[in-house]
Amino acid sequence: MALVLISGLRGGVGTTMLAANLAITVGAMGRSSVALALAPHSTLGLHFGLDPHQALPGFAASSSDSGAIHGVRLLDASGQAASGDLGDGLSSGDYSFAGDAIHIADLSGTDARVAAQLRAHADVELCVLVPSAECVYALPAALETLPDNALFLLNRNDDTRRLARHTASFVRELLGDRLIATIQADEAVAEAAAMMQPLMRHAPASAALADIAALGERLATLPRSREDSVQTVDRAWRSNAA
Repeated sequence: MALVLISGLRGGVGTTMLAANLAITVGAMGRSSVALALAPHSTLGLHFGLDPHQALPGFAASSSDSGAIHGVRLLDASGQAASGDLGDGLSSGDYSFAGDAIHIADLSGTDARVAAQLRAHADVELCVLVPSAECVYALPAALETLPDNALFLLNRNDDTRRLARHTASFVRELLGDRLIATIQADEAVAEAAAMMQPLMRHAPASAALADIAALGERLATLPRSREDSVQTVDRAWRSNAA
């Protein structure tokens, strides 16, 4: 089993897009992949070709009631997360992430209480930021509140822009080996969302997709044991930091 949390340093940094496309990559690598929507009005389904208003199967749905879309089972755990039942159920054993599947949880649009329910059960948390003034100003405070083992992704990086270059340099210096991936800015990402398609289908030659796929391949190699996967992240992933 594995639980991967995808959080955002602030809104609008691409958290949901990354959760969806990482889950698709994991599925394409042959691992059982589950994407969890945790916000009441999540747009996770949009990246799989679903109407954003279409209800997703509930968290407790059986595999027969929640068939895979683009190799990924989509589940809505927003109700359990909002009530606190998700954290209580995980602690008591009523809910479990046991099994071979890699669960990728989209924390976009949720509050701190939802993340708190899941962090004790997660193998890794990936926090997304972009090269903007808002993220630069928010980063030091975030480092005070995020778990020490949280890792970071720099999304929408554009080396042709001076602010992006300076921001990326600052982020790399501040985060060191906690910055494990940089994803290039690519208009195909927004186009794929507008077309309600996975990036892999809409633009298979996308520069951003290549970066996402490289990270997804690392997620797909997480061991089945949570203890082993945490050690893998701490040792192997940080040694290959962006």
